[in-house]
Amino acid sequence: MELPLSRLDLNLLTVFDMLMQERNVTRAAERLHLSQSTVSHALGRLRSALDDPLFVMSRREMMPTERAKALAGPVRQALAMLEQGLRQAKGFDPASAQRVFRIATPGSVEHGLVPTLVERMVQQAPQCRLEVCELADSDYERELEMGELDLVIGFADANNLSPRLWREEWFSNPLVCLSPLGSALPDALGPADLVSRPHIYTSSWGHSQAMVDLWLARFEVARELGVRLPSFMAVPQLMATGRYLVVVPEMIGRHFSHYYPLRLHQLDPEIPIVYLMAGHPLTAHDEAIGWFKGLLHRLALERYGKAALGTAAQRNPAK
Repeated sequence: MELPLSRLDLNLLTVFDMLMQERNVTRAAERLHLSQSTVSHALGRLRSALDDPLFVMSRREMMPTERAKALAGPVRQALAMLEQGLRQAKGFDPASAQRVFRIATPGSVEHGLVPTLVERMVQQAPQCRLEVCELADSDYERELEMGELDLVIGFADANNLSPRLWREEWFSNPLVCLSPLGSALPDALGPADLVSRPHIYTSSWGHSQAMVDLWLARFEVARELGVRLPSFMAVPQLMATGRYLVVVPEMIGRHFSHYYPLRLHQLDPEIPIVYLMAGHPLTAHDEAIGWFKGLLHRLALERYGKAALGTAAQRNPAK
């Protein structure tokens, strides 16, 4: 039996979407700022209207039926388009807007650029906030479609992002090597120099470190890994032992060599790392995300200059 759309309350679809995310009435009610009984009543109305239980209790959570799974994508997409339309109709004024921007980013960007980004947001959009999560080995289509993230900062040659996402290059930053201050290594390191000591491996996912290993493999050499870390936090203390080398993006290398007794070496030949932004087509024309992207492009331009940016439009972002 077909169900006329006019018989469905939009609020019921919002409840359904949240239940698909949380699989729990109490948590869904908390996120929707509703009482548990209101959410339960809405679920009952949905079940009656659609003639399907939609969710069945298991020992741990509410499991969606096949009908619910089939509805989940279209409902989320419809709600996201409506949310986008309402935002665009309202317009975006950074000086007065209240919004949370959510991004996934590599640890290098979090460490090297996020503090400055936050300061720019405080100056230009004082009532907006930034939430950052660490980049993972995901295609990110679901997270962006569901509105859990606004942007993903990834790597141009990682090939993990969904092909259905839009993407644009942000800036390029080469990898460099850090050695203990006073090391006898030359200013520019070739493959043989780079494998002269054990290395600190600085990633839980490992894209930049995989680039190093591929670079060394071209010259038929391999490095010894001394320590594997999920982030850059322990690097300065470990480097103080004098035992290791570490290869990091230049933005991290310059920061560490400025504040700690470490020496920065360029690699010869260079290993470039190209960062990109990616997002969902549903939010491609979102004015707030457009403003945020412009802020990121201006920050890269000021920090690294035009030569590090991709297209002509990105080299001359609108203010």
